[in-house]
Amino acid sequence: MRGTKFPLQGWRIVGFSALTVGTMVAIIWLFHGIDEQGMRMAIRATARTSTILFLGAFVASSLHKLWSTPLSAWLLKNRRYLGISMAVSHTYHAIALSGLWFVTAGAAPSSNPLGLFGYVLLFAMTVTSFNRPAAWLGKRGWKILHSTGMHFFWLGFLFEYSFKLPNSMLSYSPLVILLVLAMMLRLVASRKQKELVA
Repeated sequence: MRGTKFPLQGWRIVGFSALTVGTMVAIIWLFHGIDEQGMRMAIRATARTSTILFLGAFVASSLHKLWSTPLSAWLLKNRRYLGISMAVSHTYHAIALSGLWFVTAGAAPSSNPLGLFGYVLLFAMTVTSFNRPAAWLGKRGWKILHSTGMHFFWLGFLFEYSFKLPNSMLSYSPLVILLVLAMMLRLVASRKQKELVA
């Protein structure tokens, strides 16, 4: 498969993502303090890094079906590691959310049931990204779990950013556009695949 010339491959992607997002959070807290403002900034920043990593895994297969390029080949080859990197980023996000609740003495809203369900899904998807748990779950079960999880997160990100559009169009509209384009890409690739099979 083409795309091996990219320097980051496999677990290096996860390590790089963990280091980069962790450093970003540390810098935010260093310059803005470990208080409500700092926690909210870390929450927003890690939500964005999680979204970008998620989108890389979300479009990998569809993009490669439509345009076989070194970049799409790299995304397809490493989508597992992009997904795990998204889980790492969202772990930082959970830490920041917990930190917000702590620094506000519980005044900040606690996690909603859908948010908690999302973390359960993310945990299950991460665990089954490894060979032995994936084999135990089975091919059909794996496909159902990961398809459900990917669409759940896509919808969750889209809803969250769309809801915030009136407050900051400039900040959130690019993310909404990227999410919509990603779904359109998957739909076009799926339709093309069905036409080829037919």
